[in-house]
Amino acid sequence: MTTPRIRPATPADEQQIARVCLLTGADGGDAAGRFGDDTVLADVFALPYLHGPSCSAWVVDVGGQVSGYVVGAADTEAFQEWFSNEWWPAKEPLHTAKTPDDAWLLPAAADRTRCLSDVVADYPAHLHIDLLPELQGAGWGRRLMDTLMAQLAEQGVEGVHLVVPRANEPAQAFYPKVGFVRIGEDDQNVTFARSTTLGSHAS
Repeated sequence: MTTPRIRPATPADEQQIARVCLLTGADGGDAAGRFGDDTVLADVFALPYLHGPSCSAWVVDVGGQVSGYVVGAADTEAFQEWFSNEWWPAKEPLHTAKTPDDAWLLPAAADRTRCLSDVVADYPAHLHIDLLPELQGAGWGRRLMDTLMAQLAEQGVEGVHLVVPRANEPAQAFYPKVGFVRIGEDDQNVTFARSTTLGSHAS
């Protein structure tokens, strides 16, 4: 069996990262067929981080196959400006609303304040992490998170946050195990945050 390894993502990984994003995009489950096309989730939540300002991306490589990733932006405000002015205007014409999920995702992507909130002042970075089921529960999420945290800390970024749908209960259970604390919530989402230099808590 090939031993998984963590390495920096490259543009050549785009298709495989998009596949992982799709297969985990329904609150951790397979989102294939949920949207008008199967590429829109990755165009919003994964692939921009291979190209945008202050962005980082790492993958778990299993014999040349991407089975998980963590992506993030050190400067959420700069990322949102770039996403709204450059990335999404080029991608939006490729996607049309055909399903109920498109009806919330496409307007959200077009929202110029989507990534911005009061927590950005204290936790300026944000991230997304996804693992295929075969890697879950084996420590690879923690390793990916530690890798990104170390990089952000080296860049002088002190805090990072993320937003999780309330329906994604496995994710809400995972993040406290790697040092995140719940700092806000509403009817749809829960916001977690942590210092980049805080050691992960053992589960």
